[in-house]
Amino acid sequence: MKKIASAMALGLALAFTGCDLDTVPTDKMASTELQSTVDGEMAAMNGIYRAFYVDENWSTSYSTENFGLCAHHLMNELMGEDFVQNEPGSYWFTYDYYYWVRTEINNTSDRPHNLWNFYYQMINNANNVLASIDAAQGDEDRRANIKAQALTVRAFCYSRLISYYQRTYVGHEQDPGVPLYLEPTTAETEGKARGTVQQVYDQINKDLDEAIALFQQSNLAQDHISHVDLYVAYGIQSRVALVQHDWQKAANAAESALRKPGLSLMSTKDLLSGFNSCANSEWMWGSEIIESQGTSWASFFCLMDADAEGYASYARMCCSSWLYAMMDDDDVRKSWFEPAIPADEEEELGSHVSYCQHKYKVKSSSSWTADYLYMRAAEMYLNRAEALCRLKQYAEARQVLTDLCASRYDEGNFDLRLAKVTDSDEQTLESTESMEVKTLLDEILLQRRIELWGEGFRILDIDRLKIPMIRDYTTPVSNHTYYAQFSLEPDSWYPIMMLPMSEFDANPAMDPTKDQNP
Repeated sequence: MKKIASAMALGLALAFTGCDLDTVPTDKMASTELQSTVDGEMAAMNGIYRAFYVDENWSTSYSTENFGLCAHHLMNELMGEDFVQNEPGSYWFTYDYYYWVRTEINNTSDRPHNLWNFYYQMINNANNVLASIDAAQGDEDRRANIKAQALTVRAFCYSRLISYYQRTYVGHEQDPGVPLYLEPTTAETEGKARGTVQQVYDQINKDLDEAIALFQQSNLAQDHISHVDLYVAYGIQSRVALVQHDWQKAANAAESALRKPGLSLMSTKDLLSGFNSCANSEWMWGSEIIESQGTSWASFFCLMDADAEGYASYARMCCSSWLYAMMDDDDVRKSWFEPAIPADEEEELGSHVSYCQHKYKVKSSSSWTADYLYMRAAEMYLNRAEALCRLKQYAEARQVLTDLCASRYDEGNFDLRLAKVTDSDEQTLESTESMEVKTLLDEILLQRRIELWGEGFRILDIDRLKIPMIRDYTTPVSNHTYYAQFSLEPDSWYPIMMLPMSEFDANPAMDPTKDQNP
C-alpha cells in the first residue's frame, strides 16, 4: 500500500476542531476557506493547541491515559525513580510505571501506538498550516507569527518523537530516528523510512531557527498562554541543545527565554498554590482549560490530587523516599509532599500516606478541571545553570542557581548549602546510589529533580544524561512498590518505545524485521 499510518492521514480533521480560542466559526467553514485567511490559519493553530489536552483520537480506547501532553508528562515521571505510584488502583498508568507498556506494539490503545499517533497528527496539522500560510490573506506580521508558531510546534513534536523512539542524541547520531514529513499527508501519501537521529535533530534546529527569526520579524506579543511564542521557541531550543550537548547554545537560548516581558519566578505562596493556574508570573506555556472543556476522569489532576475524590484518592502519586530525604527541612518545596507517616496511621483513601504529593491540587473540590503547565521560567534557570557549569563557567552557574533557589530556602541558607560543593562538572550523584552531593553539577541536577518534580522531565533526563535508573535502593528504604523495584543500566533500551505495528502495516518503506527497535 502506498500510504502511511492512520496517524498522518487524518489531515485537517483535528486541526479545525473548534475551541474557545478560535477567532472564526470553524464549524461553518470549509478547510479551503479556512486556509485562505490568517484568521482561518489561526483557527487551525488553536485546534492544535486544544488537542494538547483533549482525550480523543490518540488511541482506540483507554482515553484516561491519553489526555494529551500532561498524560505524557505523567508517563515520563512514572518511568523514572523520583515518582512513585503508591498502589495500582484502577491500573491507569501502572503499566508505564512497571515498564509493561513499551512492547505492546500490536495494541492500538497503548503507548507505542498512541504516542506515535498523537505527535504525527500534530505534525501533519502543523504541516497543513505551513503549506498554506504564505498565501493566506491578512496582516503580514500575523502571517509571520502564525508560521513561526507552526514551525515551533513541528519542532517540539519531532523532539518528543525522537526522544520516545530512539536513545539520546550523543553517541547515536547515525542510528535510525523517525520518518520526517515536512508536507501535508493523506491516505495516498507514500510512507518514508526512518531518518537518522542526526537528520531529525537537523530539522528540529532548522525549524526553530526559522521560527525564532519569524517571531522576531513579526514582533507580536503572545496572544494567549496556550500559544507558543518567541520565548517558548527559545525554551524548546534550550531543551534540544542540552540533549545535543551544545552547552553554549543551551545557555544562550535559556537566557533569551528568560527575557520574556513580565516573567518572574513564583513567590512562595504561588509555589504552594497547586500548580493549577496559568495566571501567574512564571508560566511561559500551558493550556488554560475552562470547566466546559475539561476532560473529567481523563485528566491530570484526577490522577494527581488524592484529596479530590478521583483516581488519585486510591492510587496515590508520591515522591520517592530518596528524593524526599535529599530535601532540606527549610526547603519550602518539601511542603509539596506529606512527611513519612507510620504505616498503621496511613489512610486507605486520600493524601494521608507517606510522601503523597500536594504540588498539584485542583482549583476546587467540585471539579478536576485545572490548567496544564508545559514550560515555566524555573526550567530555564536550571537549563542555563547546567550548561554554564558544563562550560566550566562556575561562578556564573552558581549565581543562576542561587537566583532560582534562594527563594526556596530560609534567608541565606541556600548560600550555605552551595558553599559545600566543589566547582566541578563531574557527575557523581548519578541517581540513587548515594546521598552525598559533592560537585556543583551534582547540586544543579539534584535541584532540577526537586524543582521540576512531576513536570515531565525525569525519564528524558535519565536518557540524555546516560545514568542508571535505580528504584531498589536501601538507604533510605525504597518506597517503590514491589513490581517497580528494579534498576536499569545507563543508555538502556527499556525506556524507549518500540514502533507500533500499525506503522509497519501501512508503510511499505519500513520493515519490522530491520527497522524495529530492540
